[in-house]
Amino acid sequence: MLGPGQQYDLAVSFAGAQRALARQFARECESLGLVVFFDENVTEEMWGRDFITEFRRVYGGELARYVVPFLSVDYFNSGYPMDEFYSATAYAIQRGDDPYVLPITVGDVEIPEKLLRSSIGYLRSEDYSVEQLAHIAAKRVKGSGDGAAAPAPTPIPALPLPKVPPADFSALGTLESGLITLGERFHQAKSSLARFGYTCHVRTGDSSLEVRVESRGRRVYGLKVQLEDRLGGDRLTMSRGWPDRPGSGINAWAAVEWDATTGEGRFRFSDFGRTTPNRLLSADELFDLLWQNVIEIIEQTHGSRA
Repeated sequence: MLGPGQQYDLAVSFAGAQRALARQFARECESLGLVVFFDENVTEEMWGRDFITEFRRVYGGELARYVVPFLSVDYFNSGYPMDEFYSATAYAIQRGDDPYVLPITVGDVEIPEKLLRSSIGYLRSEDYSVEQLAHIAAKRVKGSGDGAAAPAPTPIPALPLPKVPPADFSALGTLESGLITLGERFHQAKSSLARFGYTCHVRTGDSSLEVRVESRGRRVYGLKVQLEDRLGGDRLTMSRGWPDRPGSGINAWAAVEWDATTGEGRFRFSDFGRTTPNRLLSADELFDLLWQNVIEIIEQTHGSRA
């Protein structure tokens, strides 16, 4: 039973790298009759609104009964998920003994004690199917309808697991999720260039992303990202910089590898013309690298604008 003013049984919080997992969890919960806050469901409602302010109302206890964060290495390194987490934990303190934050961990992540006490029970995504997690969530929501605080889940000891990809790991799924994240991040960032006299156009497709930065109608930067396998393996191929014809030549790509440290698929980025980070990147980190290239091109060419 929803409380006064509450609209959602659960609010799902996640980093971009876990979007596919969070989406599946949200859909499973909805199939069990729960009302779930998931950002993709409120795109039209958020049109023109300050999503940070609105999301704080959701995760801060005003609109949701519980918050389910998918805690990962990416989560603790991402600004927006951490803002949601801070809002949720601040309200959890006010709420007292009735649990509000129901954490699920993804991969081999160390949760800082200052953010979540080690005595707080959590579930490991590797120990359950998504369907099982949804049923556990539904049981918690429906079991608290009488207003009584449900018992906290028993902390699950971290058992050593083989550092190999799980059976349900999909390189293609990671690429698709990564392409979606890149599109979202470019859409969020494009307006920030307007104050400097640049216009950023972003177009997304089922298997492609195109970005074009212009100044007074002149193209300054172009990027085309394509999900394809014509080079002998699934990867995101890229034509970036200022090619004469967008997409006329591939000069970078990102291939998926299983990261045993984080317990998830990540991207190995290769740039044919420059030194690249010798590490695996999350989708958000890949965006940061591409966006930095945009900034570098603008700074290099700014003084030559007609």
